[in-house]
Amino acid sequence: MKSPTPRCSPLYAVALVALSLSPPWAPEGGIFASAFSASTDASSSTKPPLDGAPATKTKRIAIVGAGAVGSYYGGRLWEGTRAQDDVDVMFHLRGEHFEHCSKNGIDVSSYHGDFSIPAEELLAFPTTEDMAGSADDGGFDWVVCALKSTSLDKVPELIGPLMSPETRLLVIMNGLIEDDLIEMLRKDREAKGLEGVGCKAIYGGMALICSNRLSPGKISHTYGGKLVCGVAYSADAEGDDGTWVESDKQAILDLFEPATAVPFEYEPNLRRGRWWKNVWNLPFSGISVSMGGITVDRIVQDPSLRKLAYKVIDETIEVANADLLKHECSEDELLGEETRDEMMTLSDQMGPYKPSTMLDMHARKPMEVTYLFRRAVDRADDLGVSVPHLESIVSHIEAHQRHHNLF
Repeated sequence: MKSPTPRCSPLYAVALVALSLSPPWAPEGGIFASAFSASTDASSSTKPPLDGAPATKTKRIAIVGAGAVGSYYGGRLWEGTRAQDDVDVMFHLRGEHFEHCSKNGIDVSSYHGDFSIPAEELLAFPTTEDMAGSADDGGFDWVVCALKSTSLDKVPELIGPLMSPETRLLVIMNGLIEDDLIEMLRKDREAKGLEGVGCKAIYGGMALICSNRLSPGKISHTYGGKLVCGVAYSADAEGDDGTWVESDKQAILDLFEPATAVPFEYEPNLRRGRWWKNVWNLPFSGISVSMGGITVDRIVQDPSLRKLAYKVIDETIEVANADLLKHECSEDELLGEETRDEMMTLSDQMGPYKPSTMLDMHARKPMEVTYLFRRAVDRADDLGVSVPHLESIVSHIEAHQRHHNLF
């Protein structure tokens, strides 16, 4: 079992947490989301050679936004590679979450089996600059970003120190975000006199998971856990339209292969994957918030709300398929009854789950409205698809957002 490379003294580690305790873009929870020790020396980019053997380059995985979703999937990656001396899984944590985890580690109570990352093994950093400084060659193989879509415009600056032309970026986030994210990354580089996106590939991740952060360092995963990922951009393929090459697929399959507790699927068409996730998010997160903040069990058990959920599901599938056909997808790629049944069955089994948008509303934090809700209605309008039930729900959500200033 490997030990973390010392990085700073415990007193300095505590001092580093004099940051905002809860920035507006800090990750919490969502569905479809010890002291790092002593010395200021940076960790080596390679493991020391044994008996004259050549040094082995360390594979580095950065978890940016390690809240309920990031801590869970990052923790599973840590768990699966814990015994490998040539893999480091590093966690970017903020405020009180960093302060607690630096001293006590991360504890996850999980539907698929509890686990903990001990403080002495946790590679935790309060800033991505500190994380990048721990790698003397600046080389990160993967950056897994699990922020909320309310923080999408912060992503380029936040991940910038970790990126290189060989880095692969996985964004586990709700909503139709990819077009804007790629454009933001390009503009950020243009402002620095650079060209392109600045990485090997960008993946979108759809997490069908019930996971909440109960308190700093305490994650509760009560149901689900399936992670579906597809390519949004590939430096080895032509265009920004989700085209990819076989090495892009193999890279992300290799990333999650050690995480045996994560049901993982590769989605060849990311646009389809985003709409598939919306078939849960739009009805269930939407109704939860529009009703003032109710749990999923109350939606599926109330006859009127269950009927409304089905109507929103059907509208979502209709606009999804219109969007897929516009982008020349085949009939085989369209969503259908199996997706409708999958999302309702999942919801029937969730129990009193609190969607992250509901938690944000109750906590008076910014809600994921633009990319999660409004973007879907705007896409329907552009395609000429009528979505009256969805539009009404989104109008209610936007009213909550305005009245409570949850921007």
